[in-house]
Amino acid sequence: MESKKKPFTPKDLWEQIRKKAAENKTAAPKTRKRGLPLWAIALITLLVLFVVFYFTLPSLSPQGLGLYLFLAGGLLLFTLLWLLFGKRRPRKQELKYSFLAIFALIVLPVLLTLFSGPFFHAKAYSSLIDVQEGVFAEDIQRISISQIPIVDRETAEIIGEKQMGSMAELVSQFEIDENYAQINIAGKPVRVSPIKYYDIIKYFSNFKDGLQYYISVDMTNQEGDLVKLDKPVFYSSSDFLFRNIHRKIRFQYPFHLLGETNFELNDEGEAFYVTPILTKRIFFFGGLDAKGAILTNANTGESTAYETAHMPDWVDRVYPSEVIMQQLDARGMYQGGFFNSVFGQKNVTKTTNGYNYISLDTDINLVTGVTSVRADTSNLGFYYVNLRTKEAKFYAVPSATEEAAMSSAKGAVQEKNYDPTFPVLLNLSGNPVYFMSLKDDANVAKLYALVDAADFTKVIVRDTVSDALQTYASGHAPLEEETGEAIEKTVTLKEIQEVVVDGNTLFYFLVEEDEWVYRASAKEIGSAIVFAAPGDTVEISGMVSDGQVNVHSLIK
Repeated sequence: MESKKKPFTPKDLWEQIRKKAAENKTAAPKTRKRGLPLWAIALITLLVLFVVFYFTLPSLSPQGLGLYLFLAGGLLLFTLLWLLFGKRRPRKQELKYSFLAIFALIVLPVLLTLFSGPFFHAKAYSSLIDVQEGVFAEDIQRISISQIPIVDRETAEIIGEKQMGSMAELVSQFEIDENYAQINIAGKPVRVSPIKYYDIIKYFSNFKDGLQYYISVDMTNQEGDLVKLDKPVFYSSSDFLFRNIHRKIRFQYPFHLLGETNFELNDEGEAFYVTPILTKRIFFFGGLDAKGAILTNANTGESTAYETAHMPDWVDRVYPSEVIMQQLDARGMYQGGFFNSVFGQKNVTKTTNGYNYISLDTDINLVTGVTSVRADTSNLGFYYVNLRTKEAKFYAVPSATEEAAMSSAKGAVQEKNYDPTFPVLLNLSGNPVYFMSLKDDANVAKLYALVDAADFTKVIVRDTVSDALQTYASGHAPLEEETGEAIEKTVTLKEIQEVVVDGNTLFYFLVEEDEWVYRASAKEIGSAIVFAAPGDTVEISGMVSDGQVNVHSLIK
């Protein structure tokens, strides 16, 4: 009698699935007759990653998104090589774990970035920069004519090219680097930039001697100079191998977040590179800030990392301008909370569309206006931020925006079609005044304008800076008794201007020996000044105060 077949149940199906899964786990993976062992695939992956690192120079800091993309790319390469060329093919479970890890390396930073944003940390974002209230007329010193920048970056580049063109033996071998960082030399704003190798052929012809010159552009008088260094630059951005300055610094500090590298000079005139060390202060990926800088000797390649509190005095640029602007905007945007920044917008402010630099004492200060998010042509005041120390002050000076002032200055000479530079805010007679140059099509400064920050319809345009300042002074600052340092000296007159203020004749003059503006009253010092002429040598005595000399005695 034939036996009855046992019916197939779901339980039997499950047992078969479990048995099959167990066999798969214990079964030997498929192999190729010819293939690469895992150690060889790992070695190839590491070599490729090194080449990628050598050329792209990503930060290996856990706070840098580049690290996660770098690791994800390496793991993906290893997995593909194993799958395509491995002697032992990967199991499905191994592939699953590999692609899950790649997915995590991409998605995790995105999620951490979202959770580091101002939606969750608005108060922390508004506190990234500490801003103190200041009194403009008291804090911002009146500067001399020798400190007023009349050249912007664009014009500085043209002046530099002209200087380079004057050296025929250099033009065929080198060109000027695009850096043109603004620094402070002896209290004057100067833009400096090293030269660089013209191409790879010129590099191999000249790399043994290094780069022996840099371009210096005095921003106060449009004068450029090709300066020869006592110690040549061997490490530069134009080097193609290990003397590339960016590669040198990255290999020295692979786990740091780095900002833009700027060319500077120390007090002895030696060339250095200053590279900000960045950090993220909010949660994991939010609140970009600088915590120090790396100073690299351009001749030897030796680097030293300094914290911001111990930075040498000659360093001008530690905090990147873009980081400062982001922090100022975050302060104005989120000081009332995230939802207020979107809906109510009470007391929400933003910086204006641009910024400039001015030399105060021995430091470079970033200056930008601050306006309401709903305002178009008016400023609530101005931020001044020291780029070496991050000391920041806000001056509540209601005024026109920089763009409105630029339009006003351009309109004053609209028949010439000159373009204004982005303005610098000056303290003239205790008043905030915009200063800007007006450039022709060749980017050469032809005229100079002063625009009253409180009333941008009041514009003074003159051929020289001194003329513009004297015209402003004649209407705002009659000669009065001042305190200061007493001086007595013999000088040679260079230029004399006569103005009348409230019936009093005042004489403003420049001398060959320095760049101060001298001011004298005919009523006080007599006829000697009336009959003085450029080229005369005179003995003067007076008081130095607030960037000018008030003359009390003049003898021919």
